[in-house]
Amino acid sequence: MLKKKIIIDGTLVLYRAYYALPLLFNNKGKATGATCGFIKIFKKIIHMYSTNDIIVIFDAPGITFRKKIFTKYKIQRQKIPYNLRMQITPLKDIIKAMGYKVISINNIEADDIIGTITTILTKKKYVVYIFSSDKDLAQLVSNTVYLINPIKYNILGPKEIYQKYGVYPKLMSDFLALCGDKTDNIPGIPGIGIKTSQLLLNNFGSIKYIYSKIYNPNYMNNTKMQNLKLKLIMYQKEVFLYHKLTTINTNINLQGYYP
Repeated sequence: MLKKKIIIDGTLVLYRAYYALPLLFNNKGKATGATCGFIKIFKKIIHMYSTNDIIVIFDAPGITFRKKIFTKYKIQRQKIPYNLRMQITPLKDIIKAMGYKVISINNIEADDIIGTITTILTKKKYVVYIFSSDKDLAQLVSNTVYLINPIKYNILGPKEIYQKYGVYPKLMSDFLALCGDKTDNIPGIPGIGIKTSQLLLNNFGSIKYIYSKIYNPNYMNNTKMQNLKLKLIMYQKEVFLYHKLTTINTNINLQGYYP
């Protein structure tokens, strides 16, 4: 029987808890609402999925490699509210005191930590459940890796990812590179929206494969595809840049952090 592990996107859950609940303060005047909301969600996960084998991953301060190669990456996001920021360290301490592992690494995004741990676990024959609504993490989904929707608590496998986004998990990073991702301020390719991205990837394959064939005069040579082909050639540099941004690094150095 395969072992089960749940990985919680701690930053996402903490934000959800902060904005879902009114501002609560303890008798010392310190904000506690997000912490209370997080622990409530945490206990619900334990109860629903009958496991204590859980890791919680948080984002940490610093400049990530994505920010270095694309300065506009996530530039539109507001700074974390003071009353939320002040709850992060105490919350981490509470989770650790409960006996669970918490990981955050400066200059490394939580997605890349989640991706790397997921890869390690699948090689060890685990079934992995990732508690997050982050569409970037959909690329990790497989027959042994699932997403848990934090709103409805339903489980998303490859079929559900396709139903939701119109492409299978292995093409999610390609999909976001083409049509863009407003959440991360990735603009995508002008004139190539969701439907066109789905059509391209489902009919022609990955970005890497498309560009390996695109300079062949017989490739995409019908009238309808010609303009699209020219657009892809024009924005080739941007496509591959955006693809670097949307692709989760599943091989970061976790020495000293995990296992």
